[in-house]
Amino acid sequence: QSGDILLSSLPASALFFLTMVFSSALFRNSLRRATVVGSRRAQSTKGGAVVPANILSGWYNIFGKSSAGYTSWLVIGILVSEAATGWGSDAIWNSVNKGKTFETVDWTKFKTEDEDDDEDDDEDDDDDDEEEDDE
Repeated sequence: QSGDILLSSLPASALFFLTMVFSSALFRNSLRRATVVGSRRAQSTKGGAVVPANILSGWYNIFGKSSAGYTSWLVIGILVSEAATGWGSDAIWNSVNKGKTFETVDWTKFKTEDEDDDEDDDEDDDDDDEEEDDE
């Protein structure tokens, strides 16, 4: 009965807060239990390792033992991943936009005979300029 009196004397906002705190704590505990049980089941199932132990120990001996080795592993991995991602995205971009970019447009379709006349006119103008300079 003393617990009922204590709870009834609290304001509604405090009761709401206490309910939320305790319910979230119960939810976290049950979630934690489910995660631990699930991971134990996953460990106990028989199946081969994703990466064989000799490869992992070789990787550790080369890259994992020192900070410098691990840092070089990260830098090399980042550079290779960036190059592969860049190459892949460029390949996709070029295949989707074939014929729409400056490099892939067939410029012979746009050639007109007027352009040849313009060039001849330019050469004539140059010749006229030279004759004026000679005088």
